[in-house]
Amino acid sequence: MPFDRRGLLALGALAATGAAIPSGVRAQGFPNRALTIVVPFAPGGNTDLVGRIVATALGKALGQSVVVDNRPGAGGAIGAGQVARSAPDGHTLLLAGAGVIVTVPEMTSTPYTRADFAPLSLVNRSSMVVLARSGDERLRSFADLAAYARSGEGKLNAGHSGPGTPNHLALLQLENLLGTKFTVVSYRGSGPALSDLLGGQIDVHFDQVTSALPHIRSGALRALAVLGPANDAALPDVRTVSQLGFGEVDGTTYIGLLVPARTPKELRDRLSDAIREAVADPQMVKSARDLGSEAYAGTAEEFARILEAEHALSSRATKEGRLKAD
Repeated sequence: MPFDRRGLLALGALAATGAAIPSGVRAQGFPNRALTIVVPFAPGGNTDLVGRIVATALGKALGQSVVVDNRPGAGGAIGAGQVARSAPDGHTLLLAGAGVIVTVPEMTSTPYTRADFAPLSLVNRSSMVVLARSGDERLRSFADLAAYARSGEGKLNAGHSGPGTPNHLALLQLENLLGTKFTVVSYRGSGPALSDLLGGQIDVHFDQVTSALPHIRSGALRALAVLGPANDAALPDVRTVSQLGFGEVDGTTYIGLLVPARTPKELRDRLSDAIREAVADPQMVKSARDLGSEAYAGTAEEFARILEAEHALSSRATKEGRLKAD
């Protein structure tokens, strides 16, 4: 067959403009270069730590290198917006939870909506804990925190990982449960918040076990309670808020991978299969356990249901004025 230069140029023009190209054409030779997982939070936090073990396992499954690109800010909206605008060729993925996709857009104007993304698979779930410095004698237990918080509004400086994140929602749940208000400090990820907690700039922080565990094990931070329906295997001696008699707070965090919604189904299916293989890899299972979380390969459909449930909760909280951007 003769070489069709004009046809090749036309195909290149379509790719450059992001126009639809038949999935069979896009899938040929995929992946043909390194993939990028955009983490919309600063290094050192839960999503970043999970992203790095996912990148290693996914690279092994695909036979191609996978790099992590941290793009923090605006509760995850900066990184998510970058992925929403990226070429739908399967080489750029977003690692995020429901907060970035559905909660942040409820709170503020974002360069994307939930419809701009296609969920591929969940990859991890983890418990959340409320933390204090080990040397803070005011807060030796969760009961101390409750009593101190109730003694006067605004007395405790409480940090979270960004507007609309699960950490933020857990903080709001605890405020409601205790009938009090914290002086809330928002960060661009767990890493900076943990640094300020360790340095004494804030009193408590709401964080996933994954990013908090090294500081708990070192003795620098104290886990006052697990914010979830059950004890966490990594912290068997730390009781849940419910077990302590204060009611229910569920901060279980699910994280998954998404791509631009315009990505052809053939590529999405190829990536989903590779992600399931990656999450089942014994090394990733062990790495997730060592972090204090669980490698969890929930399906795209399960991820979509989690997004829908989170949207219902955040939409109601926003309408009630309880969830606002900083």
